[in-house]
Amino acid sequence: MLPSVNRNGASTTALAFTTYALVPFLGILFVPGAVLVGIAGLIYSYRSPHKGGRRASLASVFLGLLILGVQLLLWWIIIKVPEWSNPGTGDF
Repeated sequence: MLPSVNRNGASTTALAFTTYALVPFLGILFVPGAVLVGIAGLIYSYRSPHKGGRRASLASVFLGLLILGVQLLLWWIIIKVPEWSNPGTGDF
């Protein structure tokens, strides 16, 4: 019933980076950490399978890339809002 113990410090850190990456606009600073440390945790989980953390590492890499896409969309929207508010000066 209980999940397996995660003794993989890199995967735990990657999950923390992923959690911080959820902050709108500011979270884009944490996305590279979530992906890179998640990859490091994944490599470490293959080298030391008894420590666990493979699922957490995979989740942080996948969610980090997903959050990166959402963060980039939010930044694109915030850049385009001034153009959208003045339709006479845009490239329509």
